[in-house]
Amino acid sequence: MDMKKNVVIFLALAITLGAMILIGGCRKPVAPKAIVRIVDTDKQPVENAMVIIKANNSDSAHTVVYFKDETKSVADTQYTTSSGVLEYEFKYESILKVEATKAADRTHPFIRRGMGVLVLENNKTADVTIEINEQTVFN
Repeated sequence: MDMKKNVVIFLALAITLGAMILIGGCRKPVAPKAIVRIVDTDKQPVENAMVIIKANNSDSAHTVVYFKDETKSVADTQYTTSSGVLEYEFKYESILKVEATKAADRTHPFIRRGMGVLVLENNKTADVTIEINEQTVFN
């Protein structure tokens, strides 16, 4: 009788352990992604706007931004497409600052700027729209 009881307990433990491994270990989280859209005050896309992504504590000399395939010190700078959009893939969840700047031109005699925040979470794509204008000042 004790032998049957031990076998039943052993099987119950093995099934429980197997279920825990299957439930907890099957899915690897998908790294976060982001879409940044830069628009003007008329909500029109802004081409060739400079977009800088920085870590939240970007004043530190040891700050890095972890993109999916590379690591960049302190900040990443890119320019928007004709649709005013940039897409990113990251390695880790985090909160990042986004600063956008568009130089003065014939129709806009002053530099236009905008700011935003990316909240990066695994299995999600952060989608942020930043409006640039002549009054925004970066501190």
